[in-house]
Amino acid sequence: MAAPIPIDARHWALAATWLASCAAAPPLEFTPIRPDFAPSAAVYRERWSEEGARIAAALERAAGVPFPDLPIEVLVRDGAPMTSLDGRTIRLRAGYSVNVWRATMTHELGHRLAITLGRAAGIDDHRALYLFYYEALTDLYGQGFADRVVGMERRIPGAYDYDAAWSWALAMTREERQALLATLRPPRLGYGPVAGR
Repeated sequence: MAAPIPIDARHWALAATWLASCAAAPPLEFTPIRPDFAPSAAVYRERWSEEGARIAAALERAAGVPFPDLPIEVLVRDGAPMTSLDGRTIRLRAGYSVNVWRATMTHELGHRLAITLGRAAGIDDHRALYLFYYEALTDLYGQGFADRVVGMERRIPGAYDYDAAWSWALAMTREERQALLATLRPPRLGYGPVAGR
């Protein structure tokens, strides 16, 4: 009889990574709002088919909450990306390169998870997102990619101060972001802080 194979932390991590890659991604429907956006919608649909499960699993791991079992409609259009207040609709600009699509899709889907989190004083939608988005990007595409995305997002013009939100989030260590995130997870789903810890 062969001796049992010892299971160490590295083996568990590999098993968890494999299981996460098999996870089902939330169902997304890519809808062009005009016929000329149909080619971009088709490309995005194909990319989601190839990478969606990995993106969803990385976000769920980093946020510590699962995606709700609800479909998400992705409207492909000519306009800034955004996620609706209820998270059931995402708007994406047509014509993204693969890396801009990856960053934008991960950002907007991250908003879908951030909606499920509670709020504390001073934590708006982007600050809640930035508690886990950097880790998800790093897990998916490496730290260099994540740092480039942060640099790009810091320069987004408009009424919202992305630079300040990133400065706030990245002033904390990963462990500090995770500790704060744990206080925002909904206890009814079993993801909140455990009493006595």
